[in-house]
Amino acid sequence: MKCKKNDMVRRVRVRAVVAYPAVSTALVVSFALALASFGPSQAFALTVPPSPTARTTPSTTSSTTAPVTTTPGTTTSTGVGTPRPTAISSASVSTPGVPVDHHVLARVEGPGVATRYLAVDAPITDASQFQSIRVRFKLHNAGIVPITAAPQLEYRPVGSTLYTVVPEALLRGIPFRVDREWVPSLTPGGGTKQGPLGEDIAVAKLLTGSQGGSLAMVGHHSMGANPDQAVTLPSDSYTEQEFTVLVTADAKYLSTYEFRITNGRNLLAGTQVATVRLGAPPALKLSPGQHKGVAVPAPKPARGNGVAK
Repeated sequence: MKCKKNDMVRRVRVRAVVAYPAVSTALVVSFALALASFGPSQAFALTVPPSPTARTTPSTTSSTTAPVTTTPGTTTSTGVGTPRPTAISSASVSTPGVPVDHHVLARVEGPGVATRYLAVDAPITDASQFQSIRVRFKLHNAGIVPITAAPQLEYRPVGSTLYTVVPEALLRGIPFRVDREWVPSLTPGGGTKQGPLGEDIAVAKLLTGSQGGSLAMVGHHSMGANPDQAVTLPSDSYTEQEFTVLVTADAKYLSTYEFRITNGRNLLAGTQVATVRLGAPPALKLSPGQHKGVAVPAPKPARGNGVAK
């Protein structure tokens, strides 16, 4: 009986010894699997943000160093230092045989409103900023051979000896630009849309009067291109060339400007100028509850501690 009891105890001990390694192995395997779920791919998944000195930018050319040509003789840039269009001397080479006899000016009142032109050769004396105007000239070929010209609109402040091409884009410091006009959209919903870049001027709509027995030719109205498309005038013929111009915020009130038309910087014989003068700045109108301020001196520069120097 004692022997059987000893054998039973021995079997229990053997089973215990055999069971413990199995449990230990299972724990090791389970622990290894648990670590595998947090393996190296998870432990190093976070990226270290680069330091400010290590950041890179796309290899593009700066807009301040790469001017973009807009019109012949004019450049522009999206940077702060926008260059001006090239100034042109008033004593340029003349294109003989194409005198500019007369001009007509008009204010563009808005979409759907008929544009009212002033009298022939009359100036605008009360233009304002952000207003669109039309400048139209008569071109006359008094020669005996056909002449082709590319009409270009230029301006100068009164008193200056240099003309500047009116740019196609809005440029800092430049008081004018060749501009689009807004026209009714003619859709069921109404509204407006930008008009075409250019349109013909029928002979019946020429405004400067006939040129004796000369042949009248279809004219052209530019609303975006300067110089405009070339025009060919047969001998003893005439036409009219028009530009729509926006008066920008850089035009000075109570200042006068002169416009002329050339053949791509070459003067046309007998060139006539059109005069546009800006009126007084608009009066300040206060809304209810607003009060007119008073001018105060600029603040004094301060030190780092906030105390004025």
